Amino acid sequence: MPPWNHLHPAIIHFPIALLTVAPLLVLLGLLWPAQRRGIHASALLLLVLGCGGLILALVSGDAVERYARATPALLAGVREHELAAQWTTLLFGSLGVAFAVLWFLPLLRKRELSRNLERGLLVLWLLLSAAGVLALGRTGHLGGHLVHDLHTHAGPEPPLQ
Repeated sequence: MPPWNHLHPAIIHFPIALLTVAPLLVLLGLLWPAQRRGIHASALLLLVLGCGGLILALVSGDAVERYARATPALLAGVREHELAAQWTTLLFGSLGVAFAVLWFLPLLRKRELSRNLERGLLVLWLLLSAAGVLALGRTGHLGGHLVHDLHTHAGPEPPLQ
């Protein structure tokens, strides 16, 4: 198995895809009420997997940072990318918890939410998730800047001392 620093470029694409598709499924569930619970269950699964992927991406990104050749521009770029990644993880973690509460609340109450309340909460969630997707895109853009403009790559592990 390759070291963590080599896994970062492979790991990051999964949470980007999963967390971009999850809000689309929530929207689809709003537009297709007969299949809403199943579609929203799929969205919840994507949110959980995507947030797990973000955590793995943070861990593997720390490994890349340790092995990168440090220059002032690179250190500034890494700091900015890391802060954006942490913010994105916090944002999507909060969105995931909020959606899980919204999804499980009718089961716990043994009664559905009113149709208007549920729609309103889901639309609010979708608006907030749009901010999450934008944050995710910005984080990915900053990572791309590190790779393509500053030529940072997940290099080999340093020799043992």
